[in-house]
Amino acid sequence: MQGALNVVDDALEQLQERLQYRFANADLLTEAMTHASARGGAGPSNERLEFLGDSVVGLVIAECLFKRSSEMSEGDMTVLKSAIVSRRTLGRVGRSLGLADFLQVDEGLKQRKRYPGSIVANAYEAVVGAVFVDGGLKAATDFILRTLEPEMERARAGRHSPSYKSILQQRTQAEGKGIPRYSVVRFEGPDHQRRYLTVVHVCGEERGGGWGPTKKAAEQNAARDALDKCYPGWAGDERAPAEP
Repeated sequence: MQGALNVVDDALEQLQERLQYRFANADLLTEAMTHASARGGAGPSNERLEFLGDSVVGLVIAECLFKRSSEMSEGDMTVLKSAIVSRRTLGRVGRSLGLADFLQVDEGLKQRKRYPGSIVANAYEAVVGAVFVDGGLKAATDFILRTLEPEMERARAGRHSPSYKSILQQRTQAEGKGIPRYSVVRFEGPDHQRRYLTVVHVCGEERGGGWGPTKKAAEQNAARDALDKCYPGWAGDERAPAEP
């Protein structure tokens, strides 16, 4: 029995070193690494910490984008935030931290060569939740920015997630409605401060509209408006597991 406890303690020590954060209450880290399958619904899992961590990650990234990207519109920041906090991104970061090596899961999942990305992404959020409970917002912010900084740079460089236009087109084509069509219906302001109003049509019907400082930006905002109107909850779907 003592040997088993030592193994658990060693694993927690290794994980804290990888995370570069030492818990005052190590039980929080144990909980963060416990998938619901390991408890069979009979005990605490990482789901509550994941719920908390999801909100903390969103808040920290939103604040960071707001402070660092004064030139960006609300729509542009939303695109970046969606990319940074996506299941795919958090799963990749979780793997880089080695979280999969420490997860407690049931025997069925243990037989898999590679855990689903969604499980690793959830574990990352659970760790964030655990750090937040253990050390407060400052500790959680430091951890999030340290681990997600490279992903923020990737997103800002345009190497992340599809645009609103791409997402809308994927939806409409999947439904046999063809490719959305965009048209500028109005513009205002002098040449150096021009703003464009673009509308998007699907199957000949207007589905959304949006303003932007460029025609491309206006098209993106129109596509986002169409997604909000025609596919409520689409943003949550984009955070669904991206890998098996």
